[in-house]
Amino acid sequence: MWIYKNLAEWRDLNATAVVREWVNGESFLYLGRSYRLSLVADQDVDLKLLEGRFCLKRSLIDAGGEAAAKAAFEAFYIEKGVSRISKRIEHFASKVGVKPTGLKVKDIGYRWASCTKSNMLQFHWKCMMAPAKIIDYMVVHELCHIHHRNHNDAFWNEVDKVMPDFNERKVWLKKYGAGLDL
Repeated sequence: MWIYKNLAEWRDLNATAVVREWVNGESFLYLGRSYRLSLVADQDVDLKLLEGRFCLKRSLIDAGGEAAAKAAFEAFYIEKGVSRISKRIEHFASKVGVKPTGLKVKDIGYRWASCTKSNMLQFHWKCMMAPAKIIDYMVVHELCHIHHRNHNDAFWNEVDKVMPDFNERKVWLKKYGAGLDL
C-alpha cells in the first residue's frame, strides 16, 4: 500500500511540472507572483524585472538557446535570493537563538535548503519562486536545524515556537513545490 500511495503522490507532483517554450507572454514566478516574459532587443543586462514583466534579451536565446535563458533566470534568482534570504535569516536568527556561519543560494539538487555541520545555510535558487511566507518557513526550518539536526519532536517544537502556522506552509510546499521550476 505504501508503494501505491507514494506512486500516486509522485504522479500528482509530476502533473504540476512546468514545460517552457521561452516565448513572449509566458509566465514565470517570483516571490509567489506570476510575471509575463517579454523578449527584448536591447537592454544592459540579460534579464531584469521591469514594470511587472521579466525582460529577457532576445539575442541570448538566439545565441545560447534554452540553456542560456535558464542560466539568466538562475542568476537572477540567486542574486535576489542572497539579498532577500540574508535579511530573513537576520530577522529570524535571534528568534531561534542561533548564528549561522553563512549563506549560499545555488542549485542544491532535490532539496529546498540545507544546514551544514558548520551551520552554513544553503538554499536552492528555486526558493525565490515561492511566496515570501514559504521562503520564511524554509529559513526558520533551516535555522532550527542548528539546534536539532533531525526532524524529531524537539525540532518541530522549535519551529512551532517561531512559526505556529508552519504546518500550513509545509503542506503548501509539498503540494505546489513541483511547480516551482524553469
